[in-house]
Amino acid sequence: MFSFRPRLTAVLLAASVAALPAFSAEPPRDTTAPEKRAAGSRPAPPAGPHIAIFLPTASESLGALAASLRDGFAAAADAAGRDGLAVHVIDQSDDLVSPVDCERSREAGAVLIVAGLTRAGAASLATGPCARRPALSLNDPGPGPLSPMLTALSLSAEAEARQAAALALAEGAQSLAVITGPSALEGRLATAVERAWAQAGGDATRIAFGGSADDAPALRERLAKLGATAVFLALDSEAARAARPYISGTLAVYATSHSINARADPAVNVDLEGVRYVDMPWFVQPDHPAVMAYPAPATTLPPEQERLYAFGIDAYRVGLVVARGEPGESAIDGVTGSLRLGRDRRVERTLVPARMDAGRPLPIRALR
Repeated sequence: MFSFRPRLTAVLLAASVAALPAFSAEPPRDTTAPEKRAAGSRPAPPAGPHIAIFLPTASESLGALAASLRDGFAAAADAAGRDGLAVHVIDQSDDLVSPVDCERSREAGAVLIVAGLTRAGAASLATGPCARRPALSLNDPGPGPLSPMLTALSLSAEAEARQAAALALAEGAQSLAVITGPSALEGRLATAVERAWAQAGGDATRIAFGGSADDAPALRERLAKLGATAVFLALDSEAARAARPYISGTLAVYATSHSINARADPAVNVDLEGVRYVDMPWFVQPDHPAVMAYPAPATTLPPEQERLYAFGIDAYRVGLVVARGEPGESAIDGVTGSLRLGRDRRVERTLVPARMDAGRPLPIRALR
């Protein structure tokens, strides 16, 4: 976790919650007027100081991801045991925290509010009264300075793309072909890489790839004419597997974890042989002490949900430090990367460089 110098109040706070249950959860938020709700319809939060986390687990589109994050948060709280803080989960149908709900949680003993799984939710948390006291957003609220009371932790796709670009530059890549698909996320990845490349004085050319059987052979011809020395795949895992066999073995190929399903069978991933990318230790360093300290999900999850489970573990660990006061040396050896609290209150996450070897992820040297 972040190493820090706890104040006397923090020590007393930790001792006061040692005997409390680690986890409690409320049902999805009831929109019925408070006076019309049945008495006792919502479980009470833990007695004493605790962390309150608001999650859209009842959302049709976000529910599965939010539930995975909640389970990771719970796993970290259980692992912390007597050294941690109790947790109260408020399940909602949306990703917004009302000032009333926030204040109620504070009055009930919440020393930290955790919320904002989406960018819109994080922005709402950052600009609302809830961030006037210690809060942790689970996404980046957007450009601009943060409240001194708000810390932002995120699984930023753009930050990951910039680190993959840095890996390519460190390995001597010069002209870059950026192959991207039609989705908004793939476009964001491509743009982040192109900007990082331009800042380094490099030359990057974007190539659209639809993923059909006709697109792949045309991709080989386009790359041959372009004369790039390296390729970046801003594609999902299925499209990346379709494109990779048509890229010359003489070209270095880079990607982000968006292009890699680390849980796929090696016979499936063999098409990605040699692709170099960055990912969280949870997937590429299962024998890392920080990863081994926490249990795997109770059931097999799709990779997207498992990433949120791992993110939930680190969110609890960061939240615990924020709740207890300013860190002295702000660094965490996390399961989603090496975490460091920046001066702008955003947590910087450094990933592990890896490559696909015989269909399996293999860690390589660290980024410098």
